[in-house]
Amino acid sequence: MTASEKAADARLRRVYKKTLADKLKEIAAQGGGCAICGRPYPEYTLNQDHAHACCNPPRSKKNRAKFVCCGRCNRGWLCYLCNRWAIGALEYMAKVRIDPEKAFTYLKKWKAILTERGCYEKEKGKKL
Repeated sequence: MTASEKAADARLRRVYKKTLADKLKEIAAQGGGCAICGRPYPEYTLNQDHAHACCNPPRSKKNRAKFVCCGRCNRGWLCYLCNRWAIGALEYMAKVRIDPEKAFTYLKKWKAILTERGCYEKEKGKKL
């Protein structure tokens, strides 16, 4: 095991109560990439997703370095975009009591309307 692998293993053990071998096994079990979008590992860095309602890390950088997760609320491995924007948005919606299904229904409705208007068609010489 290289020095960086040892450091990664030590951090995973301290923060998420799992080993580097656990991480690699779990990533392989979820298809070898991000559990949501499928971006491949190790081309993309994957982060341990966990329920913030259980173990909510502090916001300050100083205190964030001391964060330790209980390990019971660990979910899958996600790329930064899915972890920060997809899951982060859904968890925030739950926190402020907004039903995510309503947001999905809204987006589906407007996608159909905009598609009918020709909004998503490529214009000549223009990239989407």
